Amino acid sequence: MTVPAPGLVEFTRPQDLAEGAPLVVLGPALGTSVTHLYAAVAPLLAERFHVIGWDLPGHGVSDPVQEFTLGELARAVADAVTEHTGARSWHMAGTSIGGAAVQQLLAQDPERVASAALIATSNYFPDPRMWHERAELVASAGTPTQVIGCAKAWFAPDFLAEHSERGTPLLHDLQGTDRFSYAAACRALGGFDLRERTRPAPVPTAVVAGAQDVMVGPDVAQGLADALHARCEVVDDAAHLVPVAAPELVAHTIAELVAAAR
Repeated sequence: MTVPAPGLVEFTRPQDLAEGAPLVVLGPALGTSVTHLYAAVAPLLAERFHVIGWDLPGHGVSDPVQEFTLGELARAVADAVTEHTGARSWHMAGTSIGGAAVQQLLAQDPERVASAALIATSNYFPDPRMWHERAELVASAGTPTQVIGCAKAWFAPDFLAEHSERGTPLLHDLQGTDRFSYAAACRALGGFDLRERTRPAPVPTAVVAGAQDVMVGPDVAQGLADALHARCEVVDDAAHLVPVAAPELVAHTIAELVAAAR
């Protein structure tokens, strides 16, 4: 199966950048648009780097699809970035399924990745049956069925009350996501397992987790970091959507990885 080229979002104006500015590619979490997930991160990077993002099928600016694997998604992202920029490698950051796509690319096409920031992600998301059950629910009843659960998983307690301008657009993204594409992404996560293929990363890599993330929290992040021989950072006041809760830390981590790769 071929995944259509994902929609890309330009966070910077290439004509305003210095020649040879490093290319940073941001990847989203399930149910989010890359625009809103990294809304506070991208401006912190934009003066030094060419920053673009990609959206999952049926999310944000990407066309919907019925089915895909993480391997197919990673290839589609790489091809789209190359076609758009002409670059053959770039620095990558990805959250949740976006981080899974970065790991997949490291495993199958590592020369494309110059550095990797893996945020709130894992090389295996437990209980494939749960992911398939979620896919069936969303395909039949739509993404609004996920709003309450995602609001609790994405944000630490009181975050939405104190920072509604950051969190509310992401919940609107979720409600507006194509239900069949969301279901396909759930099935892709259910079939994703890189545990046997995870090796020490060949490029500067960091794993970042929210201390209050109930799915891929500090223990999961540390295990992934150990397998990759990467550093691990835990954000105390964050749940799953770390870029929204701690944009400065995420931007600083990406910038450090870019510097380490030079």
